[in-house]
Amino acid sequence: MREPAKCEGCGRDLAKGSTICNHCGWDQSTNLARPPRPSLLAQFASGGWRLVVYGLILLLPILGFMRLRTTGPGPDLKTTLRWMAFGDGGRAAELETIHRMHEIASAASRYSIRENEMPPFDGDWAKILAPAATARVRGWIPLVFFGADTHMAPASVRELYEVRSVDGWGRRYRLHARPMPNAENWVGDPQVVADLAEGLQATFFTRDEPDLGHGDWMRLVLVSAGGDGAFDTADDIRMISYIQVGYVFRLLYDPSEIQSKIERAYIIGRHYYRIEGSDYDLIDARLLAEFRLTSIH
Repeated sequence: MREPAKCEGCGRDLAKGSTICNHCGWDQSTNLARPPRPSLLAQFASGGWRLVVYGLILLLPILGFMRLRTTGPGPDLKTTLRWMAFGDGGRAAELETIHRMHEIASAASRYSIRENEMPPFDGDWAKILAPAATARVRGWIPLVFFGADTHMAPASVRELYEVRSVDGWGRRYRLHARPMPNAENWVGDPQVVADLAEGLQATFFTRDEPDLGHGDWMRLVLVSAGGDGAFDTADDIRMISYIQVGYVFRLLYDPSEIQSKIERAYIIGRHYYRIEGSDYDLIDARLLAEFRLTSIH
């Protein structure tokens, strides 16, 4: 026996053959004229998937561009697309680390020349060295811009040319400064001999040796824990730098030579360094700075 029909309005039984409920007056024929609303799954299957696909097509280039601002372009299109999709594996943080290491040593060199003493590397040493940062000495960096006020420089430039106590991952460096006040003590020192044998440079393109026989020097070692955040592992980044403390004036120097040496040391922060634990160098770091400068930051 078939169950009696139910009213769609109040749920009571309808009289046999009736389409209008005697209790609430609901006309059941209106429900028959209105088709049931399809489920979300049915809507998606019937063509709603296109909205999702088209949305992703529009969104992916935007997300990729935002990622590219951080990673910078790769050496080829395949690498660039992989970095845009999955990240660069810490490349940008590594290059920032190298650049900041160099900036710390440069600022320490300028501080040593200006104050004629070794800068302190305990307490808030980054704040002490900050006034000797490259951006404050030379205005806007890169040098395609010029300005007397460092604060006028874009944020993307300032963040790479500031002295900070943290690396590109935001973690503090391990730092060791070794003063050598007597030039004669450098001769035959196993650590120095090994450093000179490995090679040092004062510019991006040359191999140089510091004149350790004149004046007082310090050996500065900066170590970043790298991407894994743990020291003494394979991905540590180290920078070894030799910095002259003060400058010894000798009467035999030609005045123009003294001026050029002092100006170069103060403005650029000349020091002799070697970077270990990275396939990149400061050229890469400066290219990254240029790329960030031209991006929307």
